[in-house]
Amino acid sequence: MAVLFTALMMRMLSDGIMDGMMNKNDYQSNIADYYYQIKAKDDSEYSISSWAWPPVFSGKVSAENKKQAKSLIEEEYDRKFPQRVLKNDLENHHYLLNIREIEDDDERTRSLFYVRECNQCETKFRRIDLYNDHNEVYKGGEFCGIDCKNAHYEQNRPVKTDLSGNENPVIYRVLNIKSGMSYIGKTTQVFTLRWYQHFYHGGDCKFHKAIKESNIEDWQFSVVESVNIPNDRDRDEYVAERERFWINKLNSIDDGYNSVSA
Repeated sequence: MAVLFTALMMRMLSDGIMDGMMNKNDYQSNIADYYYQIKAKDDSEYSISSWAWPPVFSGKVSAENKKQAKSLIEEEYDRKFPQRVLKNDLENHHYLLNIREIEDDDERTRSLFYVRECNQCETKFRRIDLYNDHNEVYKGGEFCGIDCKNAHYEQNRPVKTDLSGNENPVIYRVLNIKSGMSYIGKTTQVFTLRWYQHFYHGGDCKFHKAIKESNIEDWQFSVVESVNIPNDRDRDEYVAERERFWINKLNSIDDGYNSVSA
């Protein structure tokens, strides 16, 4: 009897382990990554949205479905988050939760969580941590912060572009080759860096919404003017004037992606 009991127990234990392994494998095959953003209510007078940008926090959870992902997030923060709030109910909610599954080919979102090495100090960092640090102005993927970015720039400062020793600001155009609509901007940075910032650090304006709804191959970036500042003109004022000229010339507010004139 004792031998039979032991054999039965061993069989049950073995079956339990196998079932557990099978369930674990099934469970793992159903797991997906979900990207989430927690937005705070924006009560400012000039806000065009009920919810502030950037989000209070952005992150990632792994779950079987969106419902479970929401539950895990609420468990982590020990509070409930609505995913949709009606206008007449805004007073009762201070935060809004956005969740979406990260698709296998969504490299742009997945790359936010990659561990990188700063090109200046070699510190390990993730871009998502830069996004969540609201005191950090740099949100790129090459440096761990604005101090390292500035230090790297000073050490690798480009050749001056005019005889006075000043680097010329540029007016640039971002053209959607499918719609024919343009965005006009100005920058004193390396202009390709400004394009990179638009594509990866965008907000909720109509230009950045159009970027999110399209592929990078749909866009063409070009410099329309390298601005030479007259000696008798204020630098910022004159650059803004040239930007307005190109916005008006290409009608990029009414028939483009600019929201307001410079």
